[in-house]
Amino acid sequence: MRSAQSTLSVTVRPEGDSEGERLVVRLVGELDITSSPLLQAVVEQACASRRTPLCRHLVVDMSGVEFADASGISPLLLARATLARRNGTIELRNCRRSVRRLLRLLGLEELATEGDAPRPFRPAVG
Repeated sequence: MRSAQSTLSVTVRPEGDSEGERLVVRLVGELDITSSPLLQAVVEQACASRRTPLCRHLVVDMSGVEFADASGISPLLLARATLARRNGTIELRNCRRSVRRLLRLLGLEELATEGDAPRPFRPAVG
């Protein structure tokens, strides 16, 4: 899926044998104010309470994200809140250095993982 105004491409697929409870969203392009509405629509659909089976774990593959800013990350924070209400999780996999830096500046570093292995949370210093 791609928006005419957006520089972001999004694909969604179930992961593993979780029968749809775990979805992988792969992002390619830029995650900013122009792509935020597209990502918001995808995340809302993936996390919809009427969806069967109910998504409890959202994995966002960020390996194709070339640029991200705070407005582009905001749909992911809304997904985190939605999933937390149902004891679910969101993880951002394979973040590039610039995206990790943004997450660290926003105090969201704990969302980033490398592949399947969680990265340790380190609070920002100073």
